[in-house]
Amino acid sequence: MPTPQSSPEWLLRLKVLPLRFFTNLAFSLDQLVRPRPPKPSKTIKIPRTIPDDESENGKRKREGKNKELLLQVYYPSSHQQSTLPKPIHLEPKPVVVNFHGSGFMLGHATDDARWARSVTEYGDAVVVSVEYRLAPEHPFPAALDDGVEALLWIIHHAEELGVDPHRIALSGFSAGGSLTFGVPMKLGEEMRKRKISAGNECQQKEGTSQAGFPLVNPPYRIVFIAAWYPSVDYSLTRAQRRATNVRQDKNLPAWFTNLVDTCFLLGVDEADKKLPWLSPALAPAEMLKEYLPHDIVVRVCEWDELRAEAENFCNRGRRRVGIKVIEGTTHGWDKRPSSSFRWDAGIEEDYKEVCVEMRKVFLKK
Repeated sequence: MPTPQSSPEWLLRLKVLPLRFFTNLAFSLDQLVRPRPPKPSKTIKIPRTIPDDESENGKRKREGKNKELLLQVYYPSSHQQSTLPKPIHLEPKPVVVNFHGSGFMLGHATDDARWARSVTEYGDAVVVSVEYRLAPEHPFPAALDDGVEALLWIIHHAEELGVDPHRIALSGFSAGGSLTFGVPMKLGEEMRKRKISAGNECQQKEGTSQAGFPLVNPPYRIVFIAAWYPSVDYSLTRAQRRATNVRQDKNLPAWFTNLVDTCFLLGVDEADKKLPWLSPALAPAEMLKEYLPHDIVVRVCEWDELRAEAENFCNRGRRRVGIKVIEGTTHGWDKRPSSSFRWDAGIEEDYKEVCVEMRKVFLKK
C-alpha cells in the first residue's frame, strides 16, 4: 500500500516554489563570481518516449506535459561544435553525462557549469547535463526515467554530438549522484527483460522495452562514474541518516530534508524504497558488477549525513571504487555562494583531481 502522505501535492508545491525562487537567485548571483561559469555550447531538446501519465509502479497519472527533455551541452575548446549540425572532420570525444543535485525538487542542468568547465578543460571531454523533471510535480521515477532517456539518446546520436559511445562517463551531485548508479542499472535491467545481451558493452536490437524505453542498436560502454556526496539508500529514515553525522550542527535543516523526501517519494511505498535504482546501496552484487563500470570515484563531505551510507556502499568489494572524504566540508560545499566573489581554488583542485583520473580512464579505452 502507498505510504500515507501528510500533505497533498498542491500544498507541497506551494512549499517548494519559494525555495526554487531563492535557489535560482543564488545561482544567478554565482554568475558574478570570477572566473564566471561557462554558458552551454548549445541546448538540445529531445522528445520523451515515456508518456507523462505513466510511471514504473502505475501510481502516478498525468496528462501530457513536459514532452521534451532538455540537454545542455558543453564542448572543450578543442572541439567546439555549437555552430555545426554535426561534426565532420574531428575525432569523437569522450562524453560525460551529468545529473545536477538539489534533492530532485530544485535546480537546473546548468547548475554544474563550473564542473562542466573542469571536465572540458582537464578531462578533454564533452559534457551533456540533463534537465530532468522535478518533484513533487514529477516524483520518482520521473528523474530516473529522464536519465535513461537522455543516455539512450546520446548513444543513438553520438555521431551527431561528436562523441564516442564507447567512452561514456556519468557524473552527478547529491541527488544526481544517486542517478549515476541508478540510470545504468535501470537501463541494463530494461534490456535484460527483453533478453538482450546487456552489461557495459552490448550489442542491442532495436525495439521498445516493457516500460516503454527505446532500445538502440549502436553498442556503448560506460567506463567511469564520478559521484559527489551521493544519496544511495532511501530505505534509511532521515533520523537514521542524521544520526551518523559526527557534527550534528552541520546537518542540513531537518525541515528541508523531510520536504525533499516527501516530494521525491510521493506515492512510493516502503518496498519500492529498496529498488536498486532508487537505493543503489541495496543492489545485488551481481547487478553492480554487470551494470556499473570498473572505475568509480566517490567524493563525500566530512560533515554530511549522507557520508556513512556512501562509505558503506563503496566498501562492498569493488576493486576500483576510489572514495575520498573532503575534510572540513558540509553537504553541497562546492555550491555555496562565495563571500569574496572569487571561485574557490580548493574546489577547483578537487574537480581537477577527479577529471584527471577520468581522463586516464578515457585514454586507456
